[in-house]
Amino acid sequence: MTRAALSIDLESYWHAELLRKRIDRSAADDRVLPATLPLLDLLADRGVHATFFVVGEIIETHPALVQRIVREGHEIGCHSFSHRPLWDLSEAQFDEELARFSDMVERHLPGVKPRGFRAPTFSLSPTTAWALGVLARRGYRYDSSVFPLRTPLYGVAGAPSAPYLPAPNLVDSDPAAPIVEWPMTAWRVGPLTIPVCGGFYLRVLPMPLILHGLRQAQKRGPIVIYLHPWELDPDTPRLPLSRRDSFITYHNTGAAMRRRLETLLDNFDFTPMGDVLGAGNALTLQDAAG
Repeated sequence: MTRAALSIDLESYWHAELLRKRIDRSAADDRVLPATLPLLDLLADRGVHATFFVVGEIIETHPALVQRIVREGHEIGCHSFSHRPLWDLSEAQFDEELARFSDMVERHLPGVKPRGFRAPTFSLSPTTAWALGVLARRGYRYDSSVFPLRTPLYGVAGAPSAPYLPAPNLVDSDPAAPIVEWPMTAWRVGPLTIPVCGGFYLRVLPMPLILHGLRQAQKRGPIVIYLHPWELDPDTPRLPLSRRDSFITYHNTGAAMRRRLETLLDNFDFTPMGDVLGAGNALTLQDAAG
C-alpha cells in the first residue's frame, strides 16, 4: 500500500489568511490559471495523481480547470466554498458552505462525490470540532484539517500525525468517531514536533531535513504533503506586509518552491489521499496502516 499522498489546496492567493482581509478582490489579478496549469502539467509529466482540496468559488469561476483536474485522474476534496476559517462560522453557516460547494460540484462535475475535506487555515481545533459531525452528516468520509502542533494561528498540540479516529479534543482516539482524521505530517524527535508537511514549512526548512523527517514519519503511518498553486507562481502579486508576514507568505515562492516539489516527486511515490485510506467508500484505518 502506498503510504505517501500529495494534496493541493486549490485557491487563489487572495484566500491566504494573511491576505484575505487586505485585498480588494474586485481589482485583484486573478492568477488561478497561470498558477495551476503548470502544476497540472508537471504532475501529468510525472504520472502523479493528487488530492485537490478545491475552494467552491474556484469551481464557480474556473469550471474548465477543475474539470481538467477530474479528467486527469486527480481526487477532488472540499476546501469550503469561500475559504472562511471554521472559527468565523457557526454550525449552520458551515453547513451552508458545504451545501454551496455541493451545488457547484453537481453543476460542473457531475458524478463526482468528494469524500475528503480540509478546513481553511487548518482551523479545526477542539473548539471547532463540531465541524466533524457536520461533515459526516454531509457524507464526507475523511478530514485533513488538524495541524499537530500549536502555532500562533492554528494547530492542536499533542494531536497524532497519522490517520486516526478523533475524540472531540482531537488528541485522543475514539472508535465511535464519525469520520477519519488525517492530520498534517510531523516528525516527532524527542520533545520536538517538526512540521515537514508542506506550505510555508516546505519553503523554509532545509530540504535534507524535510526528506529525512518524512522518511522517519513514514515509519509510523502514511504521510501527506500539501501546497498551494500560488506558491509555485513566480508572478504572484506581492502586497506590502510586515516583515514577518511577508516572509511567511512569500519566502521561496515561485521557482524555488517548484524545485522543492520536484525533489519530493523524485523521492516519494505519491497518490491521492482517498486511495491511501481505502478504495471506493471503504475508508478504513486498517487500509491506511497496511
